[in-house]
Amino acid sequence: MDPNRFDSISKLLASRRLSRRRVVAEAATGIAAGAAAVAGLHTEAAAQEATPAPHADHGPAMLFVQSFNSGSIAPIAGEEGRYTVTLDHGLGQTVYFSDRPDRIVGASATDKFLNGLGFTPDNPPNAALVIESASGTTDLAVVELFTPTFDPSGPTVTYEMVDLRQWEESHETGLAEVPNDLGNLEPTFGTAHLFIDDCPDWDIVCVPDDGSGYNPETKTPQAGIIPASEHDGWCYDWNADTCMPCAPWFAGSEGWNLARIYWADQCNRRFAVCEDDCFPWGVCLGCTSSM
Repeated sequence: MDPNRFDSISKLLASRRLSRRRVVAEAATGIAAGAAAVAGLHTEAAAQEATPAPHADHGPAMLFVQSFNSGSIAPIAGEEGRYTVTLDHGLGQTVYFSDRPDRIVGASATDKFLNGLGFTPDNPPNAALVIESASGTTDLAVVELFTPTFDPSGPTVTYEMVDLRQWEESHETGLAEVPNDLGNLEPTFGTAHLFIDDCPDWDIVCVPDDGSGYNPETKTPQAGIIPASEHDGWCYDWNADTCMPCAPWFAGSEGWNLARIYWADQCNRRFAVCEDDCFPWGVCLGCTSSM
């Protein structure tokens, strides 16, 4: 994969992040390192070597890459514009890398990554799918991702995908080719790379007790909401394989637990109805069974 394509796609995703994403905007060095990581990675890839300070002002922005030997695409009956995309013979690892100055490079097990990133119907990840056709040419589609499933036997990842129509409004992305619609891609293809942008801009919902009675669809019962603007979005925590509030940022193997303690305290300070017994729903989405 040409490192320039990494740079172009990261700029495209940054320009089209809408309200969902905070992504790598310009990371020539970091993206080149990411390209090298993709080229040399195997199924027992080691974790990243660089680690931020134990308590930083802000977590790093990430871009994620999944690579596969082949794939297929098929329209979903009765759902116009929606497709099932199956990506086969992957590494079983999702590569992540960050912008300067952190320059973090590493890999998470794909099943854990899928559980931790957050694929909600009203706030799906943006992504760029780059495939190699049977004729040897490459094609690019800019999409939204839904309902991922992981089959370790391939390993295989299946997504539902929808074209991200607003890509036409992007400027200065540096793409040499014009993104295509999913419906125009060949039904089967060779090598594929899926570039996924960073974590969602969730609010933190303060819920009573341990959160076991909370319904995320109705958002009840709740004591109050801490808006995403007050923690500047969410960033990927590679130690916990999940998204966490970016600011303040608690790094290290126990960072997720420290973040939950911090935001529980914030809930209890802000909302008297908590009576010092609230839980920050959504903090460390994949870390406990209640999430």
